[in-house]
Amino acid sequence: MEIKSLKLQNWRSHNTLNFDFNEITIIIGVNASGKTNFLEAIYYLATAKSFRSKDMNLIGWEQNFTRIEAVINKGNDKEDITVVLEKLPNFRKTVKLKEQKVSSSKILGHLNCVIFTPEEIELIYTLPDARRRYINLILSQTNVKYAYNLLHYKKVVEQRNNLLKRLSKGTGSIGELELWDGKLAEYATPIIEERLDYLRQINDKISDYYKKLSNQKASLEIKYKPSVEPDKGWAGIIEGLLKNRERDTVVGSTSIGPHRDDLGFIMNGRDIVDFASRGEFRTVMLALKLSEIDYFYQKTGEKPVLLLDDVFSELDECRRDLLSQIFLNQQTIVTTTDLDHVSKNILEKAKVINLGQTCG
Repeated sequence: MEIKSLKLQNWRSHNTLNFDFNEITIIIGVNASGKTNFLEAIYYLATAKSFRSKDMNLIGWEQNFTRIEAVINKGNDKEDITVVLEKLPNFRKTVKLKEQKVSSSKILGHLNCVIFTPEEIELIYTLPDARRRYINLILSQTNVKYAYNLLHYKKVVEQRNNLLKRLSKGTGSIGELELWDGKLAEYATPIIEERLDYLRQINDKISDYYKKLSNQKASLEIKYKPSVEPDKGWAGIIEGLLKNRERDTVVGSTSIGPHRDDLGFIMNGRDIVDFASRGEFRTVMLALKLSEIDYFYQKTGEKPVLLLDDVFSELDECRRDLLSQIFLNQQTIVTTTDLDHVSKNILEKAKVINLGQTCG
């Protein structure tokens, strides 16, 4: 799987850009030259979502629309993907795959990406919603059924919450609530199962990658923090909803389910938030990204495109070389402010794109 070309129009700070890619592409530019915006556009084509912003904010300043076009190679097949976001009287998103209009979910899996940005270390200690968003974006790329269940699950939670608010005011019926409880458990069960399967596969790899990157012996795992016992499956979710029904009715929201679950980063039996340094956070996240690459390959038989945003500037030379050796086996797009931060063996094989000194 490779991205061969990318065209941007009115995308954030970029008025017009048109680039072709090699197996390794380095994008160089000063801070605020739009390097991260460039990676964000590629990631958007993979997930139909930004990893850091709402769709409306992706349209260039004082512009009415933005357009992204890409050519993707998958095996012997070539695919065109186009996304247009328009302000209009009401915001509109148009997605085309092979020149045919499709829903946003239809582009999932056509371009798989793993991305690392300096801000991603915040995933470890930020609010749970960010960690849920992380795992949802990963699994939606590799499993269309997961994306389907997640979409319908969110709709069910919304409907159930609306009913809970009506019940608190003396309207609505318990029979209707039982119907939504059953629907919620129906979609929640496979979501939780898929998340647990993902973490099992990640945890098979992440400690080894951490040891290679840090040169330290440590046991590292990502632990699922459920709002209801996952081993009980559908019945456990129904049981939890019944147990919390009175509380849910009072507050008007659903207190258990995948939308309430969380992830924890555990090293040697302790949550790393309690003791790790920023440098250790960064190494943990790099180990996670490398584990993600293996996960994508196991699930799809193809390596994802690796997007690295200014990752080398905060690594010593030894770790730069080690990381470079690891990602030589799949298409990689790297941003940097200084080519001196990039290992020589990578520079020898890379295509370099210079974004210039200013935005646009």
